Amino acid sequence: MGLFNHNKGNGGLMDQIRCDESDYLIWKWRPNREAGPDEQGRSTSVRWGSNLRVKPGQAAVFLYKNQGSYDVMFGPFDDKIETKNFPVLASIVGLAYAGGTPFQAEIYFINLAKGMELPFTVPFFRVIPAEPEYRVYDVQVAIKGAITFEVPADANIVKYLLESWGTKDTGLEEVNSKMKTLVTQEVKRVVTSAPKDTGIFIMHFNSLIGEMGPYILKNIQDPIAHRFGIFATSVLIEDIRYDEETTGYQNLKRITEEQAQMFNLENEKNALLSYEIQRQTMATDANVRNMNVTRMAEIQMEHAEDMAARMREESQFAQHKQSEQAAIQSELASQTAYMGAHALNRQTEVLKEGMGSLGNMANVGTGGGGGMNPAGMMVGMMMGGAMGNQAAQMMGTMGQTMQQGMASAQQGGMTPPPIPGAPAQPTVFFLALNGQQYGPCDANTIATMLQSGQITGETMGWYNGLPSWQPINTIPALAMLFQQPSAPATPIVPPPIPS
Repeated sequence: MGLFNHNKGNGGLMDQIRCDESDYLIWKWRPNREAGPDEQGRSTSVRWGSNLRVKPGQAAVFLYKNQGSYDVMFGPFDDKIETKNFPVLASIVGLAYAGGTPFQAEIYFINLAKGMELPFTVPFFRVIPAEPEYRVYDVQVAIKGAITFEVPADANIVKYLLESWGTKDTGLEEVNSKMKTLVTQEVKRVVTSAPKDTGIFIMHFNSLIGEMGPYILKNIQDPIAHRFGIFATSVLIEDIRYDEETTGYQNLKRITEEQAQMFNLENEKNALLSYEIQRQTMATDANVRNMNVTRMAEIQMEHAEDMAARMREESQFAQHKQSEQAAIQSELASQTAYMGAHALNRQTEVLKEGMGSLGNMANVGTGGGGGMNPAGMMVGMMMGGAMGNQAAQMMGTMGQTMQQGMASAQQGGMTPPPIPGAPAQPTVFFLALNGQQYGPCDANTIATMLQSGQITGETMGWYNGLPSWQPINTIPALAMLFQQPSAPATPIVPPPIPS
């Protein structure tokens, strides 16, 4: 009851804890009421159950100095101060604080807004080239830019920031003022060591202005965070200037311009040399291609001549073999005819002897007298008839033998020798099939191809001695393949035997 009356005596209204400042890094909250007789001061007296509102981009830090601990609430947050929301407060606040009794704490709001920017300008400072031959030409350089920073939403970093800046109100103007000195020192340090650390030529700083910002940022982040608890997020270099009035700059510029001119001349020379090499290479390639084409044409011509020579040799060899075959067949026919005539002569002699003997047989049984012997005559007539029949059979047999010999000679391909003075008939032909040459082949092969339908009479053909290709049905040497067969002779039927 006494606790309630004590609270009522101090106004009974709960505090609204919030920060509506716009230009700050650190802002300390103070209650809007007078200190009571039992309070140690309005700057540290916080009513239990007051409402806390933390906007996005803010952090509220509750420092309990008596305990040396703190609670941090990151926005957005809008709720009552209760032990369920403040872990440290829950461990130090007992029942005595229930019902709105104040407790001792300092509350600070930290600006976490991203993109806080700090412009900076570094006046002319001395930079020495890294190249040994240029170290006598120092150059004065000035840099203008801006650094963007932020405070990460991390309880330990927020506490370190308060320790770095102190527990008091700190505006952004004060931050910029204190940070400029460090930023200027760090930018000068980084740019001065850039030629040695990166190999960048000092006269190329302007052409590499886009790369200088990230390079500077990388090398100043740690010193700034360690000193102020603030993290640099980007560095934008707006301008890099040289003091063009200094002797070092003028000498270095003259030397670099001469070197640039020599470099350009060397590039032009290399380009011309490269072009000449390319042109010569192309000419060489063209010559090689022409030589290859010429050689291929020569090879094809040699191949064609070789094929023509081989075809002529094969044609001559085929004609020679045909002539030899014809001679062999003619010789065989002559020998066959000679053997048939010889056999006929021998059979004729035998028949003559037989006929003489037949005449002598008429005297058989005459007893040496001069009269006719009827018995002998009968025997002679019988013997003569038998001999006649035998002679007739022998004559028929010889005729058949001669005919068979002649037919066999013809079937065996035997042909009479060519007529003296008559033109030689071709034995080797070539055909044009599907746009390609076929052959050599003989008349029998062409006859077989005609019967199988592989070729027709309109198929183009040629043989050695023919002026040009022409249909094979117009070639005289192949005319017998296209002659119509003659009708068979009508058989002769003898009249019927009279009865």
